Amino acid sequence: MNIKKWECLKSEVINDFKHFKVKKDLIELPNGERREWVYLASPDSAMVLGMTEDKKLVMIQQYRYLVGDTVIEFPAGYNQEAETIEEGAKREFEEETGYTCDSLIKLGVFYETYGQLNRKIHIFFAKNIVKTKQNLDQGKDGYEDIKVVLVDFDDAINMALENKIVAAGSALAIFLLKEKLEKKNIEL
Repeated sequence: MNIKKWECLKSEVINDFKHFKVKKDLIELPNGERREWVYLASPDSAMVLGMTEDKKLVMIQQYRYLVGDTVIEFPAGYNQEAETIEEGAKREFEEETGYTCDSLIKLGVFYETYGQLNRKIHIFFAKNIVKTKQNLDQGKDGYEDIKVVLVDFDDAINMALENKIVAAGSALAIFLLKEKLEKKNIEL
C-alpha cells in the first residue's frame, strides 16, 4: 500500500516561546482538500536511564502541573542549540540527578504525540555512572524541584507493567532496556 504524503503549502509561527513554537500550516491532503494544522514545533529531547553498580535505575520524582500529580520518570530535557543530542543527554542527566556518565548507549527514538508535537525523544542507557551534585534550575529559566529515586531494575519493570510509571516515554524506555539486555545487545 502506497500512502501519499500531505503537502505543506504555507507555514507560519503563531507564537514563539523559549522551548517551542506554536505553528500553523496550510496543508493539502492527497484528495486535494486543504486544511489548517496547528501544532507545537520543538527541538529534540534526550532521556537517560542511568544504572548504578548495584543495578538500580536513577529515576526522578517531580510535580507535573498539567496532570496535577507527582510522577516518577527518567531525567530528560531539551537539547540546547550548540549541543549534540548526546551532550544534551549527559548535561540533563547530571543537572537533574547529580550523576555523570562517560558514555551512552542509544536505546531508541520515539515521538511523544505526533499529532500535536514534532519533538523526537532520544533514549539512552548509561552504566558506570558517578555521583556528583544535582544542579537544578531554580532561576529565571525555570523551576525544578526534583527528588532522585533509585529503583531496582526488576521493580521498575513491575512499576511500568502496573501503570505506576505513567510517563509513557519512561515506561517505553524500561521495556527497551529490558529487551536489549535479554537479547544481550547490552552487557552489564
